[in-house]
Amino acid sequence: MKNLRVVLVSSKYPRNIGLVSRILSNFGVEQLILVTPQCELTEEAKQGAAQGQAALANCKIYQTWNEFHSSEPNGLRIGFSRRQGKRRASEPLETLLKHPIIDMGKPIYLIFGAEDHGLSSDDLDMVHRMAYFDLPGPLQSMNLSHSVLVAIQSFFHHFGTHQDSPHDESTEDPEGFLKEWLEALNFDLESQRRWNALTMLKQLILKANPTSDEMHKLEMIIQHTIRKIKKS
Repeated sequence: MKNLRVVLVSSKYPRNIGLVSRILSNFGVEQLILVTPQCELTEEAKQGAAQGQAALANCKIYQTWNEFHSSEPNGLRIGFSRRQGKRRASEPLETLLKHPIIDMGKPIYLIFGAEDHGLSSDDLDMVHRMAYFDLPGPLQSMNLSHSVLVAIQSFFHHFGTHQDSPHDESTEDPEGFLKEWLEALNFDLESQRRWNALTMLKQLILKANPTSDEMHKLEMIIQHTIRKIKKS
């Protein structure tokens, strides 16, 4: 499952990051991403990884979500949290795995928060779906590395030895033409907070899980409106 990517947000303990790297090696998941890490990748991280050093050695580090968005390809972002709010609802991972939005042929980011408080409200604004583990015991919180293990195991259990289908290279990230459209409408994207019009529109489009043909048609419509705006 080469399109699975594990994202650790604001992680505080190097050993936990190393343990996650070891788990990724167990399952053949290659990509580990750190966002706003709160610790250095010390010798303790290497010790935690043991023989699973590959993901740790090749992990990507982003200091902000903006860096993440500008560098990572478009894909479904699943945040693991039980926290709910007006704009978001969390569901058991086993339920989410049955949803047609799960496309193993495209990047899927499994996002986990800091060890002590999980994902913040700002972090949750960056995800498309929220999931949690339906645990039978009285203790509902899990160690970070254990959470990653259960999440990846759930994907393998649900999809089996499914080989990733070829990535549809014709599916484009909508940010380019959406940004051009919003700027033509005089939106000042630089002065807005992270939860801005561009971010919201991108997430709405991704939640609809459009095909390449649908994305192409949407871009044609947007480009047509841009030309109309410029003429007027």
